[in-house]
Amino acid sequence: MVVSDGTFQRISIKHSGFNPDSVIEASFKILTAVPDIMNKVQLFQDRILTDAERLALATGAAAYRWEDLTKAPVSPSMLLSPRRYGDRAKDLWTTLNCVQENIIRGGQRDRSRRRPDCSRMPKSRAIKGIDEDMKLNKALWEMAEVLRNGGAQ
Repeated sequence: MVVSDGTFQRISIKHSGFNPDSVIEASFKILTAVPDIMNKVQLFQDRILTDAERLALATGAAAYRWEDLTKAPVSPSMLLSPRRYGDRAKDLWTTLNCVQENIIRGGQRDRSRRRPDCSRMPKSRAIKGIDEDMKLNKALWEMAEVLRNGGAQ
């Protein structure tokens, strides 16, 4: 799970000069943060989004991922398409996870979108790099925080 640095303490362990004590210490820090994270998840689950808010989250995520929405391989509304039946809920947590999975996994094709030369747009590509994945997840978490606090109404 990736959450915004501004919300929870950042924990990292250097791989060089491995020290088992630092792993144990980091594990305890994570354990103490779990209740706060679970409370935040519960707040996200309790926040039911309107269709406009869901589309605003998907549009923000698409703009972050592709910058120019006219060149994006899929429309923001496609990012709201659930991959599983259980992902049809309209709460903030489910919507966040649905958008996140669709952007990170890729593989979607928007058959209604065409390039200027009228050829069809390619499928959305999966995010493979850890740095890009982390940046996207942090940005999505921050967008979700804004919505949870009543933004984008």
